Amino acid sequence: MLYENLRNTLTELAAALLLRGSAWDDASLPARIGDVLHNNAIAGDARTLISEIAFILCVGLVAFIAFVARQKRALQAKQAVAVPAAVPEAAEAVGNQPVGMLRARWDAILKHLDSNREGDWKLAVLEADKLVEDALARAGFPGDSFGDRLTNIQPGTLQSLDGIWWAHKVRNRVAHEIDYFLRYTEAKQVLGYFETALVELNFL
Repeated sequence: MLYENLRNTLTELAAALLLRGSAWDDASLPARIGDVLHNNAIAGDARTLISEIAFILCVGLVAFIAFVARQKRALQAKQAVAVPAAVPEAAEAVGNQPVGMLRARWDAILKHLDSNREGDWKLAVLEADKLVEDALARAGFPGDSFGDRLTNIQPGTLQSLDGIWWAHKVRNRVAHEIDYFLRYTEAKQVLGYFETALVELNFL
């Protein structure tokens, strides 16, 4: 309906522009066009509709800008919380521990590998895992468990992080799977990864 009315208005305006006569000189042409638009009710409705649409678009734009600003602040706040405050301190602590402070405990763990019994190898893995967890806690890495501490370590903080994860997963299998068979080479590899971590942390 609005489309038809607008078309009729434009038709009327075009017809007026095609008229010829003394009343239609160049000076009076803008005034006649203004009269057509001013006196035509449909044109007035169109102006009102356009004004309303423009107002709605302005309100929508302001609301969109406010929404984007709020989302940006929320994202910045979430990113700030995602990085624990203790992690930078932990990163600075790496390499600042007294060299060799855990050497005696580590040497005692290594002696379990001299045995021919699988049970002693498993004991070495369990004790080594506990020692590395203690070392991470001493270095200031936050967490309620070994897994939590590893998760909180930011990428690039420890070069030995991937090895620690692998060794810890083997430890979990040893601790929770009764029938898990631990090969000697596997136990030796676990202790090798843990030893690398202790050296990097400056405890050996």
